[in-house]
Amino acid sequence: MSFDTILTGKPQPLQQLAMQLKGLALKADKHMMEHVYGGAKSPVALYSIGNLNNVLFGIQLTDRYCVLYLHHTANADTMTLKVEGEKEPRYVKIAAISPEMEKELKEVMKNIVRVSKH
Repeated sequence: MSFDTILTGKPQPLQQLAMQLKGLALKADKHMMEHVYGGAKSPVALYSIGNLNNVLFGIQLTDRYCVLYLHHTANADTMTLKVEGEKEPRYVKIAAISPEMEKELKEVMKNIVRVSKH
């Protein structure tokens, strides 16, 4: 299954947003791997380092926003992101990314990569 599976049938602005999030996830570490799972209804792209069980991020689309799943949030600084959820993975609902938010997402992803390696 490819990342295109996630984009199928979603509005163009959300497809662009998902591609932007994918780029940020892949740039967070040179060893980042992408794997897409799930059925046609709710596929999700997972990003890991080292092995498939070391998931750091996930991307899933609804019809209104992208969901960015974040692992290791108990130990990583999530800065001012409005992170939701009680347990890992926690998540952020994103409908658009400002330049400021993009900068913050890059830092949060780097923080998660850093704590995942300890």
